Amino acid sequence: MRNITIKGIYAGKPDAKDEINFEGLSEFIKTFIVPHNCDLESLLLGNYCFISGYKGTGKTALLFYLDNLISERDESACSSFVFFKEEFAELKKGEFDKYSNRELSSILIERDTLIYNTDFEYIWRWLFYKRIVADNEKFNGGLFINNEEWSDFTYLVSRIKGPADIKKSILPQKIKLSLPMKDNNTGNEIAPELEVDLRKDSSETNYATFIQLIDNAEHALSKVTKTDIPYHIFIDELEAYHGDIDVFKRDLYLIRDLIFTVKRFNSIFSAANMSHIKILCSIRTEIVNAINRFIVTKELNKVTSGFEVPLKWNYNNTNSYTHPIMQILLRRIAISESEQGEEYRQDKDIIAEWFPENIHDIQPSNYILNNSWHKPRDIVRLIISAQNCINCESKSFSQAVFESLNKQYSLDSLIEIKEEMRALYTAEEIEEIINVFTGFRAIFSINQLKERVSKYFSNSIMDLKLNPVLNDLYRLGFIGNYLPASKMYRWQHKGDDRLVIADEWRIMIHQALQSALSVGNKQDYSLKRFDTPQTGDMVSFEVRKITRSFAYGVIDYYGKQYQAYIHIGQIADTYINDINEFLSEGERIQTVILEFDQKYAKWSVSRKFEKASKEVV
Repeated sequence: MRNITIKGIYAGKPDAKDEINFEGLSEFIKTFIVPHNCDLESLLLGNYCFISGYKGTGKTALLFYLDNLISERDESACSSFVFFKEEFAELKKGEFDKYSNRELSSILIERDTLIYNTDFEYIWRWLFYKRIVADNEKFNGGLFINNEEWSDFTYLVSRIKGPADIKKSILPQKIKLSLPMKDNNTGNEIAPELEVDLRKDSSETNYATFIQLIDNAEHALSKVTKTDIPYHIFIDELEAYHGDIDVFKRDLYLIRDLIFTVKRFNSIFSAANMSHIKILCSIRTEIVNAINRFIVTKELNKVTSGFEVPLKWNYNNTNSYTHPIMQILLRRIAISESEQGEEYRQDKDIIAEWFPENIHDIQPSNYILNNSWHKPRDIVRLIISAQNCINCESKSFSQAVFESLNKQYSLDSLIEIKEEMRALYTAEEIEEIINVFTGFRAIFSINQLKERVSKYFSNSIMDLKLNPVLNDLYRLGFIGNYLPASKMYRWQHKGDDRLVIADEWRIMIHQALQSALSVGNKQDYSLKRFDTPQTGDMVSFEVRKITRSFAYGVIDYYGKQYQAYIHIGQIADTYINDINEFLSEGERIQTVILEFDQKYAKWSVSRKFEKASKEVV
């Protein structure tokens, strides 16, 4: 008899770094699934050096998985993790270090640092030089051959001094990289800082000297000899938040130039035939969108194009337990059972015991996927929500479990979306946008939305920039498209590129967000009685009069009747000589509304519409 309940399933953490911190690396590795579109060898040995994707797609997780894969292949490998403005907690650092030779550090930037400077490539190059030298020292000189070329490189890097060595600095500009380096005399950990006058028009020679040293050090680096020990630098947590505009733009400039620098260093390594060395960097898609929107890009897309692996989970098996997102859930259940002394079971056995035949008349895998964005983090959020609901001691994911976890899962999902929006909007703008949709409708036309915005939210960002905001929300998965005539759905995470804004298409709030926003099908239905017919709606048409080319009658629209007609050309795709061959008075047919004909004060309808899609949303 199976003893494990939902409470006992391994959930992990929404963020991979936190999961390793608190749960340990071994648990993380056992539950990790490689995205189908991801070629690991191309990242480790090929030209690819960027991992891109939206929040929650598994960028950080993939970096840690790659690091573990490297250490399994070669126990002597050295890995260096650098987190942009983020610390790595010490809780599990000891356990983390047991698995390979890793160094953990973070880039810390003071709020008033370099705000008025917009070219940071030389700063980043200096930081990478320091990182390489520090890692080699930490690794007892095992990463590079200690010859004349290496001595030249380290000497040039050492000439770039910290603040104590600069006597004349008219405008101090600091950037700090914390490195796990220890002073041999005192045993204290030290972190190098750079203070240099970065004004290019400065009368001092400080800046010019700095630039020359960086260029010379790069030339020297291209001449060093790499040992056979694998050496990788992983860069993560490239974040910028739309608050203080100066700080926000500074961070975007920093991230932009960091990406350029990563590409530059990998090109140096490749040109010098240095094998076993690479810098891999994760890039959040919305940060790139923010760079394109708010600052000069310096053709950033050309730098990443051809060198990035985008993390996508939209596959053809959308509504199946074999979908990789569902596989994450099934694997966590299987591993949790086996670790509690139960036999490791196949998917079909887990599905039979853990899931009902249907949830609200929908297959469970369909239901879970339709309440997700096809991201690994969605499954973590689902398990955590289930473990915190009143039915957490259940031995299966029953309909009652999903009903009780729905609200919290929806609230947490909304928080995630709002976090993603912070790269594009201020906190005040985000609240304005969310308020527009709260208590509104789950599915609505563009005209209904415009009417609401005009009535209640005039002069808000939704009023001033409606279409751009809608396109952002579509890209982030907040909204999708729905075509009533064919029951067709469009979602960014399923590969549909852009929002369709047209009379016949509806806009739909993602199902997982509806509870948090207090919208849903019941509310939509209750509001329909106050609506007028909308282009694209499916309606019942009653034929009351027929001529050779027209049928006249009425349409029923949520308890109200409206005058309407259908033209012979809207009956079928084939040529029709006489409409009487297809319709008769008193007959009721399903039609789709085309438009309101002002000339005849009647609604024009059509019988021609695509067959309903089987996809459930």
